Amino acid sequence: MSTHADTLSASIGRAVKSRREQLGLSLRALAGKCGVSASMISDLERGTKSPTIATLAAITQAIDMPMAKLLDGPASSGGRIRVARGSERAIVVDRKSGARRQDIGAALAGSKMELVRYTLPARKMVGPFAAHAKGTIEHMHVAKGSVRAVFGGESEMLSAGDSCSCHADIPHFFDNRAGAGEALIYIVVEKP
Repeated sequence: MSTHADTLSASIGRAVKSRREQLGLSLRALAGKCGVSASMISDLERGTKSPTIATLAAITQAIDMPMAKLLDGPASSGGRIRVARGSERAIVVDRKSGARRQDIGAALAGSKMELVRYTLPARKMVGPFAAHAKGTIEHMHVAKGSVRAVFGGESEMLSAGDSCSCHADIPHFFDNRAGAGEALIYIVVEKP
């Protein structure tokens, strides 16, 4: 493969396939759990297609694997400290919205937290994302711009400096269609 995106797609595909097989799931069984077609999962596993952020989120939730683990690759050796180097972090770009997701946390084994950086262009929205497991909470902080967070039937407009916490066990999305500029959001995903 010749480009960084191709290499990243292949790496993600291998990790998804490995985890699916570890769980003893067929392509159809995983498709049923995550709502993504078996053919798309097969293409992803072979590295022939790149998933959207929403598709990747649905798959990683179904296989109970943090998205950061797919993007960061193997953890550094060591016990008490885990470092995620900025120069080595992958960025996933949603083809539809142009939103960029970057897992910026350096989760230790067994951690149930993810730290995510989202950049959402003006006049775009990203999602909907599938409901997370019951009890999952997303803590959000808007560092730049403004964005409307929509969780089920509830929404809240957030501007730079605003923070909120949301029960994320319901479909949700982030909306910047009314925004004149890019929104930068930091999210801590707290899993049960």
